Amino acid sequence: MIVLLIVIVITFSLPYFQPHGILAPAYSVLGSRSTPYNVHVWASQHGLLASYWTRLYQYIFQLVFHFNLGYSYKQELSVRTIIALFLPRTVWLALSALILTVIIAVPLGIFQASRRNTAVDYAATGTAFVLYAIPTFLLCLLAIEIFGFHTLHLPISPPEGIAPWAIFTDPTAFILPVGCLTLLSVAGISRFMRGTVLEVLVQDYVRTARAKGCSPLRVLWHHSLRNALGPIVTILGLSIPALFGGALIVEYVFNYAGLGLQTLNAALEFDVPIVLGITILVSIFTLLGNLAADVALGIIDPRLRIQGNK
Repeated sequence: MIVLLIVIVITFSLPYFQPHGILAPAYSVLGSRSTPYNVHVWASQHGLLASYWTRLYQYIFQLVFHFNLGYSYKQELSVRTIIALFLPRTVWLALSALILTVIIAVPLGIFQASRRNTAVDYAATGTAFVLYAIPTFLLCLLAIEIFGFHTLHLPISPPEGIAPWAIFTDPTAFILPVGCLTLLSVAGISRFMRGTVLEVLVQDYVRTARAKGCSPLRVLWHHSLRNALGPIVTILGLSIPALFGGALIVEYVFNYAGLGLQTLNAALEFDVPIVLGITILVSIFTLLGNLAADVALGIIDPRLRIQGNK
């Protein structure tokens, strides 16, 4: 809650540093009619002339008790309405990429650790480094060029005006955006998984299991995997901002009407309330992901338990 409060205060204060300060919405709405008198009247009608502390209290109160993230004067809609419209589409995109990342990255990292310093390990490591370093927009453009125009002829953009569940009705249209977002995450998670498993394989209990005659496969999957999953669960819980950041570029390149595309358009149009509202929302998701990771760690690792006072 303290972290969330700090985020709220920062996001509330940022509009004061834009051109025209807190009166920027008045100049944007009035346009050529933005005389000092008209700006003063408009700002007075919308409560922009109140003191900083009064507006901060009202902002926190509205956010906490009514989840009011502000109002977009450019689109003439509340930020909550805009988020409710585009958030499900981005959630399906990010969730699909996260599931595929876990399915691919975890076994790949374990396989690399079991075949360390071999040709297969070097090839996978080199590929991961390339994917990790390549800019998101370049990967998306290469995917469109290769798989959209020359080889598989996949759709290069999901249908316009799609519903949140359209990913199930027309899955081929989402292969390229989901695939690009997945590849960006697999590169980092697989490398981290490989390093974590290698650290576990040199522990005393692993050597003891080998000395007792356990097969290499049992040592790897039964004794090493569960202990190596702890850091991975933490990384996955904190990967929500990275998924959202990647989705922002992926949605823009593939023209996918999601929250990332809406954020980028709002930033280009200086629609500050939308950008700040989405920032708070992503912060909440990040904190929830961190909390879920802590709970999952207690389930996976029996050594971690929250002891209450007896």
